[in-house]
Amino acid sequence: MAYEGQQWRHGAAVLTGERMPETHLAYGQIEWEAQMPDRRGAWPALWLLPTSGWPPEIDVYEGFGQSPDWNFSRHISANLHGGAGGKRGFTVPMRIDAQRFYGRSGFASGYHRYGVSIDPRHITWFVDGIEVYQTVNPFPGTVWFPLMTVAVKHPGTSAYAGGSGAMRVRALRVWRAGAGDD
Repeated sequence: MAYEGQQWRHGAAVLTGERMPETHLAYGQIEWEAQMPDRRGAWPALWLLPTSGWPPEIDVYEGFGQSPDWNFSRHISANLHGGAGGKRGFTVPMRIDAQRFYGRSGFASGYHRYGVSIDPRHITWFVDGIEVYQTVNPFPGTVWFPLMTVAVKHPGTSAYAGGSGAMRVRALRVWRAGAGDD
């Protein structure tokens, strides 16, 4: 992608809750109500970063439009990234055909709810209120803030074309809990 005379492998638009303490949480639930893009090369994400700096990271939803086998209508993906000193040390990936396993689809044609619940022991992901994944919480006590991004990432020379590149978000909800409320 060319911008102001320079070549870039990706670019992004970002909305962040970093300076909005009312969106921060250590334990509780956070949920976005959003419609995903369906344009090849689009890289939408709903994620959480710690107020103390990256890593770690919780990806609540991530779409991989740069991947030729990604289907925005029915695929969901989430990840955990951990490490120290500003370097990623591990990734725990999750990618699911939600239509096949949960009967959920139409993520690019209508609004759906993408959420995560964090307690001292577990992190649990939900789509439209259906639990789709759970893992042990490797980051207990971390305080998180939400981010919403739509990036453009080109694999080689493929075009950013077709469909819509817009991720539409109509709600962000945060429910905080204390460390003992799991």
